[in-house]
Amino acid sequence: MEKRLATSTDLFFIISPPKTIVEYVTLLKKHVKSAIGHGFDDEFSKAHISLFKYRNEHPEGILYHIDNKVSEFNPFHIYIKNLNFFTNGAHRTIYLEIVYKNPICELVENITEQEAGFTPHIPIASNLEINDFIAAWKSLQNLSYSEYFRCDHITVLKKSTHKWMHYIDIPFAA
Repeated sequence: MEKRLATSTDLFFIISPPKTIVEYVTLLKKHVKSAIGHGFDDEFSKAHISLFKYRNEHPEGILYHIDNKVSEFNPFHIYIKNLNFFTNGAHRTIYLEIVYKNPICELVENITEQEAGFTPHIPIASNLEINDFIAAWKSLQNLSYSEYFRCDHITVLKKSTHKWMHYIDIPFAA
């Protein structure tokens, strides 16, 4: 962990799926854009599973803490099955559903030392207004998808101007 943070103090901890899932999510995002007829908030975000964000003037300490915690975990499989959606007030989020969420929740709880309180998922289109959601969901709801991958590290992104950039990968136990 010898990289230095430039001026950013914002870190985003995620699980990065393999290229095949990233490509599928990209196709789904294009499908959503076609169905609603315009762009949307996270149209160009790369497929990921959010764990948590961290902001501090000196984030190096948290990186060493997390490296120690993550090194206690053994790799595990993440199973993805079909699409689903969240309701957040007047907005909806369409996502790929994680079937067995416990390993991801345990990882976050162990690292942050508090209950995760979230549902791990791979977002396709977040915060869609109701009419956009209806159009997108109508065209996606009958798609069937099943995939899994081995998770053996977490990825840390660093905020750079207006986008998140890869910073470092922190591996699980060997």
